[in-house]
Amino acid sequence: SSCRSPILSSGINAEYGQIEAVYKIEKQQLEDLEERFAVLEEEYNRIMEERRIAAERKAEEERRMRLLTKAAVVIQAHWRSFATRKKLKQKKKGKKGKKGK
Repeated sequence: SSCRSPILSSGINAEYGQIEAVYKIEKQQLEDLEERFAVLEEEYNRIMEERRIAAERKAEEERRMRLLTKAAVVIQAHWRSFATRKKLKQKKKGKKGKKGK
């Protein structure tokens, strides 16, 4: 009960065969591209993780340097204050000694 002629049917089969051949080629190309993409994506993720770790290290180092700088400023301020008070004490002692003579 098929109303198709054998010629028409063989033409459709030939066209289907061509489409299927193109499909297989394209499917293989897609698989190849997906494999290459997976490798590139893995490499990209590794690079981004390395950059993230490097940025964290840099931020931590900068934080540490700010802390050390602040500590150095405090130490220097205390030292200058101590040295100034010591000089003032020596001047006062020197003046008292001269007055008594």
